[in-house]
Amino acid sequence: MNNTKVNNVLYKTVGFMNCDSSFYKSLLNSNYEKKYFDDETINFLQNSYYSEYLNLMFKDKSSSVEIFSKKVNYQIGIEKRENDVILSCVDLYIFNNSNNNTKTSIFSITYKPTDFSLHEISNISNDLKNHNCEISYNSKKLLLIEFISQHLFFGKKISGINTSLAQYSGSKFKNYLVLDFDDISIDRNQLLYELGTSSKLGTIKNSTIHAPSDSYVNYILENKISCFKNYECLTLLNSFTVIGSNNYDENHVHTHTTWNDIYFSIYIFNLYVKSSLQVILNDFTSDAMVKRKEFQEFNNKYYFRKISYNFLPNEFFKRIADSLEIEEDLKFIENKLETLALQINEKQQKQQEFLLLCISVIALLETPLHIEGIREIIGIRNMAIYNSIVYPVLVITLVVLLISRYRRK
Repeated sequence: MNNTKVNNVLYKTVGFMNCDSSFYKSLLNSNYEKKYFDDETINFLQNSYYSEYLNLMFKDKSSSVEIFSKKVNYQIGIEKRENDVILSCVDLYIFNNSNNNTKTSIFSITYKPTDFSLHEISNISNDLKNHNCEISYNSKKLLLIEFISQHLFFGKKISGINTSLAQYSGSKFKNYLVLDFDDISIDRNQLLYELGTSSKLGTIKNSTIHAPSDSYVNYILENKISCFKNYECLTLLNSFTVIGSNNYDENHVHTHTTWNDIYFSIYIFNLYVKSSLQVILNDFTSDAMVKRKEFQEFNNKYYFRKISYNFLPNEFFKRIADSLEIEEDLKFIENKLETLALQINEKQQKQQEFLLLCISVIALLETPLHIEGIREIIGIRNMAIYNSIVYPVLVITLVVLLISRYRRK
């Protein structure tokens, strides 16, 4: 299987970074172009996708995701690998975070192998997902993350930053891999598992001590998407893998657009939702009321149960969201908000009780001035002496009540 030749490959790595207004200027000054979709693609999408999702991901509107793209041709070598890789394209999906000064940018880098053997593709997909992959470019050795910062994003630091988004991103990129070949004898389940989990090819078949158990393989393959006989997909927390035949051809405009833009945008959208939820959770305790409002606005704009009139995009959308555990994150935040609401209600109720207590005490302090009978009953004729006794007693009583109240808290 290692020597199997792949006919067509679409391999992207996906990363995250925050960007501000100055970043836009740098993009335009560095020959990035804003990406627009032709009328034929838009017409197709209008007949297939709900307008809310379509307007967000594909239309040129103020609330839409902005997509910038740049064609490049960097030939890089990977340390300990014999063959070079061509870095051919960079795309940025910039989401408008209405509650922040910065915007979330999800970038993808498209690589083309110079060797189309399955073994080589497996190796480079394992290597290039790591920020600290050692590469060589123009006879200079450097880390992949340094190369990306220097040569793709004009020196902008995208790793080792103390932000919630950088913490979510971690030290690895997400893998998006589409393979197309003629060999129908390949065990797709085995290959999906090994490519999707970045395992060495043959790990399952060789049954070494590092091989996964059958139950774990079956557990991972529960995330498989298998709607047609010519291809199957596996969506996991850090990867999206497609294996098929007569499914993807780089030179065929429709299949290329389908996997490079349309289905890839579903993956990008879910990654944005996932990363945003993690950012909200990470900072939730810092200012819960602000995060509550932020989450509600985010949820109203970006939460979809379905995105299409057709079953297949909805299947991709749902299964990707399931693999990223988005519903679990949403429920967890909703539970935290419910708890927060209860705490706020209890606090407001106690504040109201305290206000009523203060009003009652004020009324009580005024009472001795208006009830002459009390002074007559206790036998104090002098008003000054009466007030000097009664008011201190009332004040001391109030202080004792307040102290006992706060001690109970």
